[in-house]
Parts: sequence; structure tokens; C-alpha cells
Amino acid sequence: MNRAIIAVDGASKGNPGPAGIGVVISDESGRVLREIGEYIGETTNNVAEYTALIRALAEALEMGFSQASVQTDSELMAKQLSGQYKVRNDGIIPLYIKVKDLLSRFNTATVTHVLREKNKQADSLASRSAMSVKQTAQPALITEEVEAPAAPPKPKKAAPEAVKSFPVHTSSHNQFVDITPNVADAVRESGVKSGLCTVFVPHTTAAVTINENADPDVVRDIISTLERLVPHSGAYRHSEGNSDAHIKASMMGFSVTILVESGRLVLGMWQGIYFCEFDGPRNRKVYVKVI
Repeated sequence: MNRAIIAVDGASKGNPGPAGIGVVISDESGRVLREIGEYIGETTNNVAEYTALIRALAEALEMGFSQASVQTDSELMAKQLSGQYKVRNDGIIPLYIKVKDLLSRFNTATVTHVLREKNKQADSLASRSAMSVKQTAQPALITEEVEAPAAPPKPKKAAPEAVKSFPVHTSSHNQFVDITPNVADAVRESGVKSGLCTVFVPHTTAAVTINENADPDVVRDIISTLERLVPHSGAYRHSEGNSDAHIKASMMGFSVTILVESGRLVLGMWQGIYFCEFDGPRNRKVYVKVI
């Protein structure tokens, strides 16, 4: 592969508010190779734009591209990266530095500003990702409670506290999967407005953790460090040959609890919830309980 043609966009509904990123990576013939649309929590448009670019560049490098041509409808970001504008926001500076580092890893790389109508595909991915969490209509449970006649408490009152689950399919022996959107969906479906969300992994060779989801290198660093600390081969006694996976899972932990407020997960700007696979590829399951 030679040159990646990349379109990026970030969207924040409220600025700051629920935000998403959109990335489209194509080859020079125009064939789309990868599309990414992800919710990234509550943040500003500018942070979302930089987050999308970081993700796009990291993906392109991982795909083997040595050149990259990026288009963005963020004139501010494009001019900051070209040196026409200075970066004055303390929250943007580390993102700017990371982008510069990623750009330097290509033989040649450019970031060009385009009009929004020329960036529709990435724009759509970012907007839909942000809206997937933003659109939280009044839960049916609340409507039912308002319209129901006065009566003793009903069993269905416990419905929001039911344990929910969703599958996770891993494709590598060691892999971190961002499950933040899945957990956010479970919280929204529960109807709980203020409470706690517990995410539990019912496996002994997989785990769950909360960490940065803006820069993919953070996850790679965690995985490589765990592999260095607990190598796959060692003087283990367990006959199945996956003792390292058991140890890594115990180190990371099998559950996390997150605050819920206004029907949304209370996560930091850079935080995401990760399913941690240490014995893949496998078909796994994650349980979520919101109270």
C-alpha cells in the first residue's frame, strides 16, 4: 500500500456535549477500506476533530500506509497543524503534539481543509455516533408510571435493575475492545437517570477496565507491558497452556462501576470502557447492571 486518502470529522452536540468521530480511509483508486464511527463521550467539537484525526492516522499506519492525504472540514485544526494558527487551548496541546508525532511517521503526509459538503461521509459517521447517545427520549417506564392508576408497587418496578448482556467477538489473542457504546446503550435502555452501572465479565481469561480511548497507542502500550510482565510461555503448571491469560485477567479485574447521571455514563473526557481479551480469538459475553 502507498497513499491513504483519509476523511475525518468530529461532532459535538452541544459543544461541549455528546460527541462522536467519523473516519473514512480509502486507497488512491477511491476504494473505501475502512469506516469508523464511534461515540467518544462528552467533549467539544475541536477535541472531537483532533480525536478523529489521531484515530485515522493510527489506523492508516497500522494498515501499512507510508503516505497519507487527510481532508477535514475543520479549518481551525487544519490551520493549527499548518502553523497558520497557534494552539492556545491547554486541552488541545497534547492532542496537537500526538497528531504531529503520528504525521511524522509517514514518509509524506498532508492535512487539507475542505468544505463540509466535500466531507459528507465522515461528517455523517461522526454525527450519527454523537446522536446515538444524545437521543435519549423519555423512557417508556416513566410514561407508564405517569399514566398508571394508583396501585401498590408492581413487580415491573425492578425492570431497570435487570441484568443486561451483550456479546463481544474478539479476533486476536490479546485485544482490547472499546465497549463504551454498548454499555451506554444498556444504561439508556434501563431508564435509570441517576445511579450506578456495573460492568462484569464472567470469564477467567478476560477482564474489563477503564482507560484512554482517544489514542490507540495507550492500549497497545498496556498490552505490550502486560505481555512483558506476564509472557505467554513460562514455568506455569496449568495444563491448558493459558496461565498467562488467567494472571493478566486477575491483574486487570473482572468488573468496573461507573456513575450514571442524567441517564448517561459519567466518564472523563478521555475515558472509555474496554473489554480485555487475553486468550482469543473467542466469543465472549459482558453483563451490565444499572441501579
